[in-house]
Amino acid sequence: MKRFLAVLVVLAAGAAQPAFACDQQEAVDMMVKLTTALGQKAGAAATAEESQAVVDANARVNEAGAALAAGDPEKACEIYRAVAAEQGISL
Repeated sequence: MKRFLAVLVVLAAGAAQPAFACDQQEAVDMMVKLTTALGQKAGAAATAEESQAVVDANARVNEAGAALAAGDPEKACEIYRAVAAEQGISL
């Protein structure tokens, strides 16, 4: 019974973690995928508006990079996911 309760406590602690927890390596992987995709979008931009959207997205990616450099991969991943969703990029 004690063993069962110990397992239950461990499972409950794991369930309390954020659903989209992100570590340093995952954040770096997202950054690489996102910057690659944004580079492709920039090359394919046909209008000034499309180019500006990529410039704005890159500014947010840079903001996420600053959060990552400051040791906050959670914030970086949050920004990367938001930019990817706005730009229609699959991470």
